[in-house]
Amino acid sequence: MVCLFGFDKMGPENIPSLQVHYWNGIHKALTKLGAKVVVAGVPRTGAIRKRAEDLHGILSATMEGSPVNFVAHSMGGLDCRYLISHIHNKNYHVESLTTFSTPHRGSPMMDWFRDNIGVGLLQQSEEEAMRKLGEEASRHAAAAAAAAVTSASTPEAKATAAQEAAQHSRNMQAPPWSRFLIPFLDTPAYANLTTEYCTQVFNPNTPDDSRVAYYSYGASIPRLPIWAPLGFPWAVIKAREGENDGLVSIASARWGKYIETVECDHWDLNNRWRLKIGYPSNTSGSSFDAVELYMRAATKLFHEGH
Repeated sequence: MVCLFGFDKMGPENIPSLQVHYWNGIHKALTKLGAKVVVAGVPRTGAIRKRAEDLHGILSATMEGSPVNFVAHSMGGLDCRYLISHIHNKNYHVESLTTFSTPHRGSPMMDWFRDNIGVGLLQQSEEEAMRKLGEEASRHAAAAAAAAVTSASTPEAKATAAQEAAQHSRNMQAPPWSRFLIPFLDTPAYANLTTEYCTQVFNPNTPDDSRVAYYSYGASIPRLPIWAPLGFPWAVIKAREGENDGLVSIASARWGKYIETVECDHWDLNNRWRLKIGYPSNTSGSSFDAVELYMRAATKLFHEGH
């Protein structure tokens, strides 16, 4: 089993000792099930083709003559699809691809960046991009806060809502999700995740391989406040495509045989917060357990004969 996230670790690349692998816990659990697990890391902002070629290099060196079942989160699913369809003469055999919240049809959030921030960050500083993001996020937060104050039933409730709105507005000046997405701007990864690229370029030119089984999982959160880490992206995608996990809609996540929708956000899915640094097991407030999900998916693959 080959596990591939959009990127596989967090922390500064020049200080390996401070990096933490997102597969932390999942790798151990799958190994206990008896699976041979390879956690593959590829450039976080590279184009899909480059990431797929790097992944192929890893597998050629470690999985020669072996069957491969891809388990991929987010952009990692697109890398695997490219590898399956376009890289030939492989010395390993791909049996299946299971994707978790992969933007198979792109993400409206990336469209929003293109339309509202622009892809010309080579001509503007990161600080300028952050300022624009903060302004847009604050505008949406103000609208949501005004609605909350209006709907409050008592003077005390209105005062409380107004106070909370002011605090949330200050917090939105540098929203957490913006620092996660900024590195993608003006990189091949950014262009590869727009809905236009995925639906009009990537998908038509990356047909499924009939010899490979394709499975997919999606995720959604019923509602996120605009000031939550993924609140603003959630609202943007909700307006365009409906149910989503804060970065990818269920509609975009569907590919091949759709298995289920889990209740969590995009970051919960990669076990990002289940680290020994004081964070809870997930950020969405649900009872979602990432380790259990991947173990369940692995068991399903076993019963499917993979």
